[in-house]
Amino acid sequence: MPKGPSSPDNEARPILTRRGVLGGAVGSAILTMCAPLATAQAATPLPLQGAMAKFKPSAPDAASRSAVPDVTALDETGKERRLSDHLGQIVLLNFWATWCIPCVKEMPALLRLQQRWQAEKAPALVLPISLDRAGLAKVQEFYAQHGLAPLPLRNDKGGAAGRAFALRGLPTSILIDRKGREIGRFEGDAPWDGPEAAALFNALFDEA
Repeated sequence: MPKGPSSPDNEARPILTRRGVLGGAVGSAILTMCAPLATAQAATPLPLQGAMAKFKPSAPDAASRSAVPDVTALDETGKERRLSDHLGQIVLLNFWATWCIPCVKEMPALLRLQQRWQAEKAPALVLPISLDRAGLAKVQEFYAQHGLAPLPLRNDKGGAAGRAFALRGLPTSILIDRKGREIGRFEGDAPWDGPEAAALFNALFDEA
């Protein structure tokens, strides 16, 4: 049977309702006050205009990035080198091969970028890894013919490094931050020494 108007439950309802309204108002005020802070903390998107529009970020922000595989490859002396040797630098890791026409087309831009970073003493490195199955001698010959000495030389004739990064084709460039995490990747050749790429790199240099 329904309770009458004088029941305790009915008397309490207006008080609870007012409290609910007050609580909602306070909650709304808190949310309004916090909104500018949340906006300020939102991740700034990477500048990916023009030639860099095909660059695919691997995570929505720096905190969400994942560590890259610590792959190995042979250097110009035949010594095995690890990718983790370059922690503390931004690394543009470029997978390529001497028989790959777009790769060969891209090499001059990578060379100019590396030379610029060296001149500016930037905390960054272009690191090409050749997947030539013919081995180190083939890559050394290519470097000599094209004057690529300023670029580090790496060869992974077994292709393990490429498999670790789940490559879909060549060339593929993977941008790695100073903590060894993947920022994103670019499939195909790109003008890495151009202004759009410079804007991307400058944004990464500004990261804490």
